[in-house]
Amino acid sequence: MKKLHRVFSTTGLILWDILSAVLSVYGGFRLKFGVYPSMPAHFARSLLLYMAVIAGMIILGNLLFDCYNTLWKYVGVSEFFRLACSVGTICVVILLLDRIFLLRLPATVVVIMSAFLLLFTAFGRLVAYFFQMIHVKFITWRQKETKRVLIYGAGSVGSHLVQELKSDPDMKRKPVAIIDDDLGMKGVRINGVKVVGPRKELEEAIQDYHVKEVILAINHVSQDFVAQLVRDCADLGCPVMRYGVMDDMKEKSLENARLATIHLEDLLRRDSITLNMDAVRDFIKDKTVLVTGGAGSIGSELCRQALKFGAKKLIIFDFNENGLFDIDNEFKKSFPKADYETVLGSIRDRARLENVFHTYNPQVVFHAAAHKHVPMMELNPREAVKNNVFGTINTAYTAMKFHAEKFILISTDKAVNPTNIMGASKRIAELAIQRLEGKSNTSFAAVRFGNVLGSNGSVVPFFRKQIEEGGPVTVTHPDMRRYFMTIPEAVQLVMEAGAMASGGEIFVLDMGDPVRIYDLACDMIRLMGLQPERDIKIVYTGLRPGEKLFEELSLQEEDVTKTNNSKIYICAPVKEDFDNFAHQLGKLRDALIDQNNEELFQAVGEIVSTFHHKPLPDKTKDSPNKSKKQI
Repeated sequence: MKKLHRVFSTTGLILWDILSAVLSVYGGFRLKFGVYPSMPAHFARSLLLYMAVIAGMIILGNLLFDCYNTLWKYVGVSEFFRLACSVGTICVVILLLDRIFLLRLPATVVVIMSAFLLLFTAFGRLVAYFFQMIHVKFITWRQKETKRVLIYGAGSVGSHLVQELKSDPDMKRKPVAIIDDDLGMKGVRINGVKVVGPRKELEEAIQDYHVKEVILAINHVSQDFVAQLVRDCADLGCPVMRYGVMDDMKEKSLENARLATIHLEDLLRRDSITLNMDAVRDFIKDKTVLVTGGAGSIGSELCRQALKFGAKKLIIFDFNENGLFDIDNEFKKSFPKADYETVLGSIRDRARLENVFHTYNPQVVFHAAAHKHVPMMELNPREAVKNNVFGTINTAYTAMKFHAEKFILISTDKAVNPTNIMGASKRIAELAIQRLEGKSNTSFAAVRFGNVLGSNGSVVPFFRKQIEEGGPVTVTHPDMRRYFMTIPEAVQLVMEAGAMASGGEIFVLDMGDPVRIYDLACDMIRLMGLQPERDIKIVYTGLRPGEKLFEELSLQEEDVTKTNNSKIYICAPVKEDFDNFAHQLGKLRDALIDQNNEELFQAVGEIVSTFHHKPLPDKTKDSPNKSKKQI
């Protein structure tokens, strides 16, 4: 409907410009020569031709200066400047044509005609603007639910937002005040809305103007600034939105600015990491890429990035049929021309893996398939080992057998000095690929990172659900801290590590300072326009089995060195007794076959010397069955 309205608006402007051209030509000649009897005959005979030519020229001029793509309900000085440039160009062109073709057109006629043309075309747009304002005020008056909003920022973004809110009743927001830290702006009115002062006036302004929402209208601000603004406004009962040109927009013009929710990653206690992706493009372009666990949160983003960077063919491998169905539907829309396959299967099934590698012959393998949920794996330790250890070994050996160029393991900070079976199983996976390095032409590497915001099984959707249900939000310990990154950050690290990898490395990211989980919960509550403890209670439930208060990114014995990217480090491999590794894996496999958890934890401890764990009793989900079964 809005596009249709835009078409009609443009058509109306063109028709008005044609009428303006006719009136301008007539007015120019009449003021110069008076009525027809006193007008030279050759001018009188050509009057209609002049009108047609000037009408065509004003349309071409306005197209050239982009006067028809402007939303005239946001009319301002720059729009009229472009219109003046269009008319001025027409005036110069007419005078040049007159000199070249000796038309003997009086210069005064051209000047008067141009003045009329600018006056009439501008007048039409002003009339349209005022009618739009009257219409908006009427609609706004009828809409009882219109929010009173305060705009933070009086620059170009804030000014544009004021215009948009005043001209678009569908946004259901009325700007009533503006805050700006430039003291020179205090008292200035922007499109009728007063700048009431700097940030220290925020609380008073929210109360005096009965503000129901604050909109941040500054494009480039630090995340600390955003986080503090959200906290301050939440204490006053006001949610915060953001307005501006978003990073995902191809066109960076303010015409494309939009209103958006502030996301949790906007409140990370550091600025988002930006990686140089030129090497990644060279690494991925024209390659066949296989992503295991491709339907998961990390795996699916790896798939998206692989296609964006020009993978020749993408193989999305996962045992989750629903996830594969969803990602297939997504990619049909977002990557309609991409060559990709969704393949159902398990990394535990060596025969299935060999069939997939034989069929597609992938050159790059991202191994994201894993069981990652710590408490669930504590209840099902054998499943963690089957999937994370032997599933990884299956995939790595198959990649080596079919001559893949690179194999990148997605690991975790929980693999460092693990206190739970999930972390220990991922540490064994790291050791396994390090042992395979150098045994073939396949390069093996791992990437370690912390918790991923918004991923499946992460704390973020869990907290969000608790807040939506009215609380309480459950935090295990007041001092619990974790490293956090966004899904795009995690995937960029993985892909750049793949590009850097020469074999045997474990890459880690400089993730800044760890975030206190209590602070994370408070930020999420504030993002939803509520106040911690007052609206939503926070309760402590105690550490769960296998949990640590603090996670680490590298072992004490690992020699950490910098790379060309200041945000990426390499942990040099720790010298391990790999001669005994195969025997230790054999004992681990025997413990799985015997379904003996005590032997399982003992075998894991022999492989991972830094593993400190108190075994839990067997649960019904992982109940012992003494009959031996094939893994």
